[in-house]
Amino acid sequence: MMEGARIAATVDRCSMADFAEQVQRLLANELGRDLFTIPAFEMLLDLYTCRCRQPRSLTALTAASSASERNSQRIVHRMAERGLVKLRRDPTDGRRIIVELEPETRILLDRFFDRLVELVTVEPAPKKAGR
Repeated sequence: MMEGARIAATVDRCSMADFAEQVQRLLANELGRDLFTIPAFEMLLDLYTCRCRQPRSLTALTAASSASERNSQRIVHRMAERGLVKLRRDPTDGRRIIVELEPETRILLDRFFDRLVELVTVEPAPKKAGR
């Protein structure tokens, strides 16, 4: 890249969520899924970015995770215990568990991605002479 060249891009919350998901995938693919996956983050991203596919069944959500189905289910239950997600039975199929983001979690994720936008859009400080 040329010194001082600029790339014009629209950076918003949605693009940061997509970017975070791509970075997570790239890290796992390049450095190893056994060391570099974050199943809880993967599932939170899935719930956050998939409003059109809401509500999500527990089975569908665990498929979004790089962890095994059993471990993913444990993680979802821990997230529910911490108040990040809400679990409820599907009224049309009592065997099916529905997972939804709690409103407070959506606000936390909004704030997280807004902060990422700030980090990537802030101009770096000018380099000092002699470095």
